[in-house]
Parts: sequence; C-alpha cells; structure tokens
Amino acid sequence: MKNKIIELILKNPSSYKNRLIGVEIEDIVYTDNCNRISVNPSKDYSASDLLNDLIKNKDNNNETYDYSIEPGGQIEWSSTPHLSLHDIQKEHKRHLESFRSLLFDNNLFAIDYTVDPIYSPSTVELIDSPKYILMNNLFEKSGSHGNWMMRNTASIQINVDILSKEDGEQMAFLSDCISPFASLLFANAPFIKSDPAGEKNYRHIIWSKTDKNRCGYLFDHGIISSDNLIEKFSDIVLNAPSIFSMDKNDNVKPFMGTINKWLNLSYDNNELSDQIINVALHQIFTHVRFKQGIIELRCADRPPAGYEFAPTAFWVGILTDGVIRDKLMELFLSWKPIDRELSIKNADIINLEKIGPQNTSMHDWINYFSELALEGLSNRCHQLSISNEEDLLIPYLELFRNKGVPGLFRQNEYINSKNPLKEFISKPF
Repeated sequence: MKNKIIELILKNPSSYKNRLIGVEIEDIVYTDNCNRISVNPSKDYSASDLLNDLIKNKDNNNETYDYSIEPGGQIEWSSTPHLSLHDIQKEHKRHLESFRSLLFDNNLFAIDYTVDPIYSPSTVELIDSPKYILMNNLFEKSGSHGNWMMRNTASIQINVDILSKEDGEQMAFLSDCISPFASLLFANAPFIKSDPAGEKNYRHIIWSKTDKNRCGYLFDHGIISSDNLIEKFSDIVLNAPSIFSMDKNDNVKPFMGTINKWLNLSYDNNELSDQIINVALHQIFTHVRFKQGIIELRCADRPPAGYEFAPTAFWVGILTDGVIRDKLMELFLSWKPIDRELSIKNADIINLEKIGPQNTSMHDWINYFSELALEGLSNRCHQLSISNEEDLLIPYLELFRNKGVPGLFRQNEYINSKNPLKEFISKPF
C-alpha cells in the first residue's frame, strides 16, 4: 500500500522549465441583509444554485478553471495550472467578473475574511453530501473545532508540481518549517461571532483543534527532516482513521478503522487505482500535504481582496529556486526541535515581537523569508523568461509594513469606523 501511495505522489514528475502552479481560493457568501447564504437547494437562491450558475458561465465561455463547494457553502475557485502566476491572475479576473455579476443579480456579496466574522458553526447549514456528513460526524469526536473548520473558514491553497523525490521532500520540509511564519504574515481573521478576535490567529487555532491524526504540521507527526519524507507522509495517510471509504462502484460509505485497514480489506495491489489512492490522500489535512504529482501548501489565510496572489508569490519564490532552497536547508539544519515548537506555538497569537527561533523575533523571521521570496521570484523571472511576479507580493508586503497584519488592523478600522459590524463588512469587494 505504501509503495502505491509513493508512486502516485511521484507520478509524472515535471521539469523545472515546465513546473506548473495551481491556486484554489475560497469565499464565504452572504445575503444583502448579512445572513449566510443557504447551502442546499431551497426556495431561496442557495450556494448550490450559485455553484451551478458559475459552472454554466465558465462552460459557456470555454474556461478551463473550475468550481466546487465547501461543506458550509463556501465557493471555491480552482485555477488552471500555469507556469506564470500572471496567467493565473488573468484567469482569476475573468472568474471575478462572472462571480460578481451573479452575486449582484442575486443580492449577495462575498466577504474577504478567512473565518466567518459573525456566525457560529451551529447556525450554518451543512451541505447534504455523504462525504461531508461523515466528515462532520468524525470531527465532532476528534477535536473541538472541526465544525468551525468545515462551516466557517475560507482559505487559499497553492499547488506546486513536483520535479523529483528529492524536490518534493525538500519543498515539504522547508514549507513545513516556514508555515507558522506564513500563517502570521497572512493572518486575516479579525472577527469571531461578531466581536474583534484580538490577537488570536484564529484559523491557525481552528486547524490545531480539528483532528491531530490528520491535521497540523508534519513536525507534529514526527517528521523533522527531509530524509525519506514522502515515505513518512505515506505512514501518516495509512495510520489515520478513515473518514469514509469508497467502494468499487465509487459509492462513499462509512468505515471504522484506519485508511490502511480500509485499503487492505477492500483492494489488493492490482485493484488499487489512482482514484482510490487519491481518495485516501484527500483525507489528510496537514498544512503541507502531497497529492498526485504535487505538493499543496495550506497554511495561509484567505487574503484581503486585491491581494489574493500574495501567498502564492511568497511560496513560489521560496520553493522553486534552487539558490533560495539551499540557503534555507542550511538554515533549518541549525534549528533544534525547540525552535520548531516555539515557532508553531507563536503562530497562534498575532504578536510579531514575540521571540521565536534562535532568539530572533517572529517579525524579523517574516521579513527574512519575505526577502528570500522576492529574490527567488527575481531569479525565476530570468531563468524562465517570464515577467517578474514580485508585483503580486510587494504590494502586500508594503501593506504589512505600513499597517501590520490584516487580522489586527482590520479590527482597528472597524472600531474607528463606529459602524455596526454588519455594515462594516458589507462592502462588496
């Protein structure tokens, strides 16, 4: 089983000059009177209706990007994989035209926060899907915040092609080390249940309290280096309790036991298809995870409108340039386990002056990694003969330098506005 998982992760490796990037961006949608949009089809226009109309529009326009719906009705846009981030940005602009038009026509608006600012999960409908119902049932037992994750969060995921086993393992290790800092840099959960969230980095906290068997950092699962990292990740997959199983007719069913037990009882190696292995991989939600031929980076919050591609540019600059990676591999070899533990702990609280690894503030580390990301983007531009993608990151870094973390300065803007929260958040982006 393990070898099959490893084979799928490393299937059809890319090359440096053909390494593609994909982006997934989620949005929470409200009605014009600041209620969460209904999720399942009903007498009112629902998130399910919105999804269907978005798909119709993209099909009519021969677009190759895609849409899906999350458990609480969040709408997810998934880009076509591209070499250049600017090409993805162009696709996103076309998506926004369709998205905004449908929102306007149906008296809706999308909010650019990573955690629902008003509603608790108990007031948010769950989509009528066997997979998500089983997930909900498991998360009710596995942690205290699984319902928050499913119903009340929106995020951005960045997918990067793997070139080789070493390439994938290095990217996974480095991104796992840097993810606490990226989580703080892009923190964007200013309100919880209609109140300012204070210094809590709430989406980071939510994921830490969802399910320790399948969430968190690779470091939390005992992965402390890049050595044999994909094999060790495969162990995480196989040892995790199965959320659901899929039979030979593609029917989703409950299963009591580990993913390894489900696969062994249901399939022999000859029957273990790529589709089934992908089902297994998609039941793991670590901040860094592998899928077929790609690594997925999941720690960044859904950014404020207009800055959607800053996390993508950050990660691509950090991870796809060999010079930058060599610097970082050397750095993290000098870190002790206590340094990793401290950075993860510090990421729960938006206090950038907190001392992090090697007696250096979290703020200084964030600045260091950001500068490396810009250097990597510049190198990538020359090596691939594409336009420099630093314009997708620099405006956000300027915002960060001038105003701080969105999760904090947006609270101050709300308090200074003296407006009710519903009025404050209801400005469509």
